[in-house]
Amino acid sequence: MYESNQKPLPEGDASVVFADQLAELRRQANDSDDELTPASENLTPDSVVRWGNQNRNVIAGLCRRLLLPGSKIDGLSNLRELVRHAQDDKACLLCLNHRSNLDVPTLDALLTDHGEARLFDSLIWIAGRTLEEDTDVTRMLVQCFNRVIVTPHRWFHSGRSEAEVHEAKTINVAAERALARLRHEGWVCALFPAGTRARPDDESTKQAIAETDSYLRMFDYLLLCHIDGCTLPVSRSQDFTHEVPKLDRVVFTFGSVRATDRWRAEMDAKYPDLDQREASARGIGEEIEALATHD
Repeated sequence: MYESNQKPLPEGDASVVFADQLAELRRQANDSDDELTPASENLTPDSVVRWGNQNRNVIAGLCRRLLLPGSKIDGLSNLRELVRHAQDDKACLLCLNHRSNLDVPTLDALLTDHGEARLFDSLIWIAGRTLEEDTDVTRMLVQCFNRVIVTPHRWFHSGRSEAEVHEAKTINVAAERALARLRHEGWVCALFPAGTRARPDDESTKQAIAETDSYLRMFDYLLLCHIDGCTLPVSRSQDFTHEVPKLDRVVFTFGSVRATDRWRAEMDAKYPDLDQREASARGIGEEIEALATHD
């Protein structure tokens, strides 16, 4: 699979390599009333749950062009098991390491190509509001997928006014209530616990943040996933279009499904010098890394 992708990419950043696809995204956005207003202007406690739009297939096709032979999903039966638990009214959380802006649509493409699109359709992503407020292309990419919008912890430490902080806290309360509802409606909630993409020169960006434990406490089952390979390395620019795509072999490896309360107790015992929040964060980071393929 993906043998035809071995032809080199055109030289340039994403705005050059994917000029046609990005033009199609903008065209579809302009044709949709829902996309005409930037999401940052209408984020309210009543609109924290957002559903994916018709651009999803365009983005998945873009991702396919970057996948080299050997790209695959390992541990697929574990993801199937998690989805079954969710359909049986159990609260389920998926945590993944974060490599690029294309992680989510690449998973979509791989699952579809494995005949398992229904599994991706069972996921709803916990997404930071900064993605909704980003440049037009990044925002359009995020809007392709089902998501619950939250205000990330670091947002509160960037010179916000009292009114902005109050609004953000209200949005987070609404998001927590939405997750409490969705987790018992057959959805698997998906999260990047590091809260940012991994930077090769900054090890801290690979570590789960302590706030992740607040999510863990809401769920019955936990599944960890390691992403090996990266088709859109992080650049110094926040703009998706200025990042340079590359061909790569991408492998998603899903670990075993774990009962969350038991897993948290194990992490508490494993790291006695850390409080529960830090122990859970340390455990997630180390166990995701342990899933890395070495072949």
